[in-house]
Amino acid sequence: KPGRATPEQIQAAKNKTIEVIEPRALASDLNLFGLAGSPTWVTEIYTIEPKRKHIVRTLNGDADAAAQVVVRDLMEEGLFGEWKNRAPENFSPGDQNWQGDAIWVVAEIIEGKIRPVTFEMLGRATQLAEKINGYVAAVLIGDNVSHLAKTLAAYGATKVLLAEDATLAAYDPEIFTTILANAIRARNPYAVLIPSTANGRDFAPRVAARLNIGLTGDVIGLEIDDQKRLVQLKPAFGGNIVAPILSQTRPAMATIRPGLLPSAVPDPERKAQIEKLAVEKTRAPRTRVIATEVIAPEGIELDRARIIVTVGMGIGTPENLPVVRALAAALDARIGATRRVVDAGWLPRQQQIGLTGRAVAPHLYVTVGVSGKFNHAVGMQRAGIVLAINNNPEAEIFKHADYGIVGDWAMIVPALTRALVAAHPK
Repeated sequence: KPGRATPEQIQAAKNKTIEVIEPRALASDLNLFGLAGSPTWVTEIYTIEPKRKHIVRTLNGDADAAAQVVVRDLMEEGLFGEWKNRAPENFSPGDQNWQGDAIWVVAEIIEGKIRPVTFEMLGRATQLAEKINGYVAAVLIGDNVSHLAKTLAAYGATKVLLAEDATLAAYDPEIFTTILANAIRARNPYAVLIPSTANGRDFAPRVAARLNIGLTGDVIGLEIDDQKRLVQLKPAFGGNIVAPILSQTRPAMATIRPGLLPSAVPDPERKAQIEKLAVEKTRAPRTRVIATEVIAPEGIELDRARIIVTVGMGIGTPENLPVVRALAAALDARIGATRRVVDAGWLPRQQQIGLTGRAVAPHLYVTVGVSGKFNHAVGMQRAGIVLAINNNPEAEIFKHADYGIVGDWAMIVPALTRALVAAHPK
């Protein structure tokens, strides 16, 4: 659970002496501070309007009849068959210009496999490279990983920058930072994209600080503007407001939220040039792995789930979870959760969906008692069809839904479960 300060602790903090440090005590050049010293800046913000069907019905007594109508709608969309009306997101990486600027994608390897977020970044990078008349290079760091270069090429990399050594078997922030920073300093790419994962969030700011360049963290989208600048999109003000961020330094560098970008369709015939990166071995690592712990598979299952049922605080108590699990069983779905549900300890952290959790792309996304704030909606924006159940007709979730039912979830969910079982008995 998140930490909470007691009234005594709050009062004690108020009584503490606050030391004020003047900028000149930190540096003689005052241009390093404030807007003038920032390596990134925000352009004009704008609002994202969800593109959904917004067919919302209010429950008027007969929950079973309402549930049957919803099941009929979902079956017309493809439930229990082939899903329809899902816009194709995948694309094939095209030809790239070797003479142009390079967009780097730092691959993340877990247990000898490339994490899917790498393919998502490669997919978007190939689209961006076309707009700047450039090419995509993948940065591959690890031990015994050279065979993965073929896969990176298939997903859009024209060049693979390879740092391979036995000392790289386990992630070490200092070694990774040194390898990447030295490579950037020597080659000056147009942009560097890094996964917004535990490792990526660790070494990306180290690299930015070492090179004195800007970094935008937890980006949800990337664009190229009419001046050929990389625009990095971040949610702002806790709503459906997006802040476009530009870098004043080169390269532009950003960490990318997993699950928010479509992958390219791999082309096994694509080839990539491999270029070796130097690995410094003069200093022993400051850290060592003492133990590893394998987390429960629920979160990983969400990444590839066809159907997800997500629970919000609107169900009241964790004792009501079995009712939602019955609905998930009828749909052969996986269970997701909002941040507040996870913070309350109702479900494990790895099942959280949203800006600070996972981003998912199921064919069907069902929410029960979810308010629908933008921080959660970011994690479900790539869902094919969204069904929302909430007793508040003004709930934000209905703006992000194709179908919705306004009413008591405790009546609607059991009725929906019965209707699903009747329509598709197992």
